[in-house]
Amino acid sequence: MKTYLFFLSLIFASTLNIVANTFTVTNTNDAGTGSLREAITYANFMAGTHTINFNIPLTDANYSATTGVFTIKPASILPYITRSNITIDGTSQATNKGDTNPLGPEIFLDGNNNTIDNGFSIINVSGVTIKGFIISNFLYGIQIYGTSASGNFIKGNYIGVNYNASDTAGNYIGIEIIGGATNNTVGGTTASDRNIVSGNEHIGIRAVDANSNIIIGNYVGTDRTGTFALGNYDGVSVEGTAKYNRVGGTTTGEGNLVSGNVAYGVPIFGAGCNENIVIGNLIGTDVTGTQSIPNTYGLLFDDGATNNTVGGYTVAERNILSGNSGYGVFLYNLGTNSNKVIGNYIGTDITGIIAVPNANGIVIDGAAKTHLIDSNLISGNLQQGIVIHITGSDSHIITRNFIGTDHTGLNPLGNGFDGIRIAEGPKNNIIGGTPEEANIIAYNGGNGVTIMNDDDDFNKISCNSIHNNAGMGIDLFPPGINPNDTDDSDTGPNQGMNYPIINMVCVNPPYIDGFLNTNSPEKCTIQIYKSDTLEGFFGEGIEYLGSVSPQNTGYWLLDNINISFNDVITAIAIDSLGNTSEFSENANVDICMNIANNKNKKNNFNIYPNPLQNQINFDFSVQSNSLVEIKVYTLDGKFIKTLFSEILSEGKYSKSFPNSLAKNNAYMLVLEADGVKSAYKVVLSE
Repeated sequence: MKTYLFFLSLIFASTLNIVANTFTVTNTNDAGTGSLREAITYANFMAGTHTINFNIPLTDANYSATTGVFTIKPASILPYITRSNITIDGTSQATNKGDTNPLGPEIFLDGNNNTIDNGFSIINVSGVTIKGFIISNFLYGIQIYGTSASGNFIKGNYIGVNYNASDTAGNYIGIEIIGGATNNTVGGTTASDRNIVSGNEHIGIRAVDANSNIIIGNYVGTDRTGTFALGNYDGVSVEGTAKYNRVGGTTTGEGNLVSGNVAYGVPIFGAGCNENIVIGNLIGTDVTGTQSIPNTYGLLFDDGATNNTVGGYTVAERNILSGNSGYGVFLYNLGTNSNKVIGNYIGTDITGIIAVPNANGIVIDGAAKTHLIDSNLISGNLQQGIVIHITGSDSHIITRNFIGTDHTGLNPLGNGFDGIRIAEGPKNNIIGGTPEEANIIAYNGGNGVTIMNDDDDFNKISCNSIHNNAGMGIDLFPPGINPNDTDDSDTGPNQGMNYPIINMVCVNPPYIDGFLNTNSPEKCTIQIYKSDTLEGFFGEGIEYLGSVSPQNTGYWLLDNINISFNDVITAIAIDSLGNTSEFSENANVDICMNIANNKNKKNNFNIYPNPLQNQINFDFSVQSNSLVEIKVYTLDGKFIKTLFSEILSEGKYSKSFPNSLAKNNAYMLVLEADGVKSAYKVVLSE
């Protein structure tokens, strides 16, 4: 027995050129002495930490002097790697025989037109490194499998392309991490660690039911220069129950370039596909972040993916999701909930000042719910900045975004159509909120915010800066300015919420009052804005100034407000369910030095009966011998006539109501008594 073991060790030493635990591949043969197959077999068999190096002579039959590449074409699948701590180093060929392929690796594993299942397979072991190979034409270029497959590294390879990564030679899937494999790394922070994973027929890099893996620094879907498309079908796919995986990173060199792929750049999908992070990547551009190399869709959350994050609040976490022919970000399908899109540039170049458009910036569809869209730059896209679509796509929060400007929020970089469009049934979405949560929605080619359909209700638009859009600031369809209606009884987008009427705006003292004609006005909020257009127009709100709740009569007053003479003011109304109106007609700020503050003046005014017929009875308390005027307006604020103007003192009065006014109609009466104005709704009956 001792003689046999001694003889076996001599065979190992003579055929594999063993130096310590290094096995050296000396030819491109499929099997036998000096082959890669034999090196993997013996590395699996022997205990210890092993390295498989390459030292193949230029006289090898499968060396191409034209490409500088040595081709190994396995006749069957290579042995699975089943021992930990093995490094298979294709770069050692250049070290030993010179850099014969300065445009890529020297060792080419050829799967013979996808007839061989796997190039390299790492099965339930750790500490394996595979680097410096061209791996093409397999079903799976590299596969990492099993719950014990942890801490493995795949770096510096060309996977799915030819010798210089100028053309495709696709595997079905380039790199696959499956079956519970954890904490593996694909790529690295240096150019030498970068994998070019392109040209694969289905997916470039795939993580399925695998947790806490890291995919960094790779080019996925482009050539080696990062300037030309060599697309996979999908780029980096995270699927099934995969959790805590990271695509990209904040350290220099960790961001991936994921561009030129036929369908999705980064799809993340599956019930249980949670807590994955996509940060610091270029998705849809070239390596400079300035030119388009489109995927169809940049990033997808689908099929129940929940609580994943794309981007973050630091510059290093920002993704550039631009140049894609479809959507920059797509959130889709029932059960796809509570994902976060934060701090990205969507539709611009890496500087945030030049458009590299997607067709649409962000699209939420298919009853996906409760996503957070926060602090992004969403500008320059060909159609809409954000689209929320279809019944059930509810309860999204859209805050602190710049939609239609450059990254400063000051200069135009509009989306082609609307800044935000809500259509076909979404409810309970919040655009803005507090002044700290406000969006800037400006310079877009359509409306700032469009709400299109009768079922699009309870969508709250609050405190935003909406200005200089080609259309309206807020448009509740049908398109154009919708007239207010009696008691706000119509239906429509946001339940056809009436806009407020501005009656008087004064700078000395600062004072704005008006009327809101709706049911339970005391449960509503009036928000006041500086407008971007002239008096008499229905403008947009460029600067939020403050808010107030009306009285139960619909009358409202806001004082101590920061306005200046000749400012132009507009307003919106928001009911208790979040339904938000269009912007009101603008009003100029006047001096109004004789206008007193309602809070400091006694003005008890009572009208009866209501409904009334031809007689109006009223009583009030004013200073003696004060000028009292009552003017009649339509409910949308158009002046009809002065009912009377007389010097009166405190008391009870009766006056005839004009017979010329239409019966069974509602009107607004504006009383000015002792320099104080109040508005009241009355109904004139037969």
